[in-house]
Amino acid sequence: MSRWLGKNLGMGVGAGEMLIVGDIDSRGAHVSSMLPLREYLPGASSPETAIWEPAVSTALAQAGKVSGRLQVSVSDDWVRYWMVTPPAGLGSLAELRALAANRFEQLFGSAAESWYIEADWHDDRAMLACALPKSLTTALGEVSRQNSCTLGSVVPEAVRLINRDAASLGNDGWICSFGAHSFLALLRSDGRLLSARQFHFDLQPSLPEVLARLETEALRMGVDMPQKVFLLGDAPPLVELRDRPQLRVVIVGHGRALPAPIGLDRKTDAYRLALYGAMT
Repeated sequence: MSRWLGKNLGMGVGAGEMLIVGDIDSRGAHVSSMLPLREYLPGASSPETAIWEPAVSTALAQAGKVSGRLQVSVSDDWVRYWMVTPPAGLGSLAELRALAANRFEQLFGSAAESWYIEADWHDDRAMLACALPKSLTTALGEVSRQNSCTLGSVVPEAVRLINRDAASLGNDGWICSFGAHSFLALLRSDGRLLSARQFHFDLQPSLPEVLARLETEALRMGVDMPQKVFLLGDAPPLVELRDRPQLRVVIVGHGRALPAPIGLDRKTDAYRLALYGAMT
């Protein structure tokens, strides 16, 4: 049984695993809890039907007696992203939330009340909105209280990365955040959001394939393809782009080493997610 006092505990809710990281020292990051979600998550075939309490309870029970701030990062496999453009005259946060919920239902065909919806709320410009399964956020809050640890944050993968590396991202161009089975592509111009698309994949696309999708999206919007592309997360490797001499592609955070996992035989997406919170 372990006990951590007054520090961040990083929980990674991955595509197929849930994992908790606590102490990080010169040897690496200590993994205190790891469980495969397929064995602890009833209804895992759909974010709406998944019952998260058994998985969250088991993960914290495996970690032992814990005390501190639990910083949770959630794989984009469990997240929905979309763009909300408020009409003129919208005057309250409640109206903005209702607009985001209505747009969510139109795009995804799911009942908004089953999801926890957040955004960078603005009434004068387009904004990115995201939704997490409400069953997950509810379970995290309740189980944390039962285990006497503070739930510090529950943040989607792409949002965690974009916030972490905001100073390295330009106000113009594509920002693409890569997870295990999807990437979120944001198009910004002079700091304003023009497009937000989440592209799903079975096998990670190559950089030319990613650029082809971005070019198609720019064409659909009727705008020129930007000459700057910023890649975050588990991005594809850079390759020479002889047919695009003006294009600048930057892997943000490239070379940032992750500490070795102690108690885990490989670095998984859940491990990377857990580190985002533990190292906050």
